[in-house]
Amino acid sequence: MGTAGLDRAIARGAPLVEIVVRFHDGADYVAAARVFNALGDDLDLYAGDWYGDPALRIGWTTKEALERLFGWRLVRVPLERFDESSGDWGTWPDTFRWEEVGQIERMPPPLVDVVKSISISQPGHGDEGQWYE
Repeated sequence: MGTAGLDRAIARGAPLVEIVVRFHDGADYVAAARVFNALGDDLDLYAGDWYGDPALRIGWTTKEALERLFGWRLVRVPLERFDESSGDWGTWPDTFRWEEVGQIERMPPPLVDVVKSISISQPGHGDEGQWYE
């Protein structure tokens, strides 16, 4: 399907969500990744294994795609840090992470039997920690 939607998101400065998809054991992982990618041009799973596990794929998407396709809402929140000198918790200046507002509500029909789980990776490679909402 292509990645024009991802390209537009990057051009407008939107941080991407790095996702990890685990397919059910025994699925045709390559075909399942193709079906996943065909859902829209604003998500893209890497075609190869992740960490040498054929059931795992890593990918990038927009938060809008996750909400549209899976009913999964995410927001940006400041990245916490522990200040060892003061012994207090605070936040990193101008650095953010994704936080789930809810769980995945639905799975598009072509993926129901092949996707075991979808999760986010923190901090994501494609989001650079910048603010976005």
